[in-house]
Amino acid sequence: MSTQISAAKNQVIRFKNVPVVTTAQLAIYFDTAPVRIRQNHDRNKDRFVEGKHYYKITGDELKKFKKALSSSKILSQNASSLILWTERGAARHAKMLDTD
Repeated sequence: MSTQISAAKNQVIRFKNVPVVTTAQLAIYFDTAPVRIRQNHDRNKDRFVEGKHYYKITGDELKKFKKALSSSKILSQNASSLILWTERGAARHAKMLDTD
């Protein structure tokens, strides 16, 4: 595992004082592609509750969040929205995804 991936995997992010991970980090944890996480979410929207399993941030809130994490290399500065997964959301994905 490269140093960059290892650092991204171990980066602790907090949003609204809740530990969260990005879709890219979750994909690393589950040894899958980020697109699989997004597809799983899209196909099972009724099983994920915003504010419980994930937070979707956009607009000014996203700009502030990016600015706060500007030293970190885990967020794309060009993203127009971002989904942050809570521990419960990550656990829900783990039950649904067929990965090792």
